[in-house]
Amino acid sequence: MTTQGEKETTRIEAFSDGVFAIAVTLLILEVKVPRNLPPDQLLAALAHQWPAWLAFLSSFLSIGIMWLNHHRLFTLIHRCDEPLLFYNLLLLLAITIVPFPTALLAEYIRGPGSRVAGLLYTIHGMIIAVCYTLLWRHAATGNRLLGPRISHDLAHAIFKQYRFGPLLSLGCVGLSLVSPYAAVGVMVALTLFFAVRPAALRCALDEELAT
Repeated sequence: MTTQGEKETTRIEAFSDGVFAIAVTLLILEVKVPRNLPPDQLLAALAHQWPAWLAFLSSFLSIGIMWLNHHRLFTLIHRCDEPLLFYNLLLLLAITIVPFPTALLAEYIRGPGSRVAGLLYTIHGMIIAVCYTLLWRHAATGNRLLGPRISHDLAHAIFKQYRFGPLLSLGCVGLSLVSPYAAVGVMVALTLFFAVRPAALRCALDEELAT
């Protein structure tokens, strides 16, 4: 029998999925079609757009993996309360901002503003990591919002594995002041790393999906 809390969680996921979908769609708007060029210059103009494509692909990958982790966590979260709604909205706010630092990075990565663009891009990534940590910490503390099969030790193990996200992102913020290219590369690598399910999360999902 479905509880009211579970119905609310389903609505949260549906609303969140819509926000993720809109954010990822808006990214491509920053890749512009070259206009009014002679045919022999079109290929060179397209090649000149590589920063925009790099920013688009890295941000598309980031949002996709953010959605994946959001889905994983809400598979384990069965109930909701007002603080959870707040933390989820805070996360979605950060998600909707993704197209802006992406556009900024694409525009300025090759010029003197590259450090500022890289700095804002990595700070934004760190904010998203903090939002995920806050959301899971609230849901998992005392197992207040988790499914009945998720033990306290398992929930804490998941938190320990995810809490390094903000710290690693902070390192990228510092690196962006030295080399924006390296910072963006490390951010992409971290995104790929968090696409892999931690052992504790894999165990929790297996137990939950077995019900």
